[in-house]
Amino acid sequence: MKKLLCLLLMMLLLGGCVREREDYYIFSFGDYTITPGYDDVAYARLIFDAQLPETIEPETTLKEQELYFWGKYLADIDITNDSSKQKPIDQAIVSRFVFYLSNYPDVPYKINGIELSNSVKENCEMFSGEYIERNGYACAFGQEAGDKDNVVVLYGDLFAIDQDKLDHVEIYVE
Repeated sequence: MKKLLCLLLMMLLLGGCVREREDYYIFSFGDYTITPGYDDVAYARLIFDAQLPETIEPETTLKEQELYFWGKYLADIDITNDSSKQKPIDQAIVSRFVFYLSNYPDVPYKINGIELSNSVKENCEMFSGEYIERNGYACAFGQEAGDKDNVVVLYGDLFAIDQDKLDHVEIYVE
């Protein structure tokens, strides 16, 4: 009886460690979503096209892999294999996502279902982030997702007259 009770207790404890997509920041544009830190490359390939290798080495991160949407450059991702074994690339996790809004204009952009405005400052107030005014405008905010930090950085457009205009969104897990 003790063994059965111990087995049930272990299953309960392990079940509490399961990651949920809602534990991470979910970025949406139009009808599409991606969740860095949770979604794997196979999921990202359902939406995007990318030229990627077949496998990824153990404990490796492939940086700044370009993503295309309907043949048009859209975003960059970092792909991470935290495992101690080589994996097929489709099983690796998207650990960083940088989305350039000007590459896919005229759709609503959302983080966790909250629609982003065109102003970095307004978005920063909405998410209670840290507003940064150095050589342009940015906003950073984050949360814990499991044992990692999930961070969002909203960047203003350095080359626009109004540098507070939202230009790109970076979401990463480390």
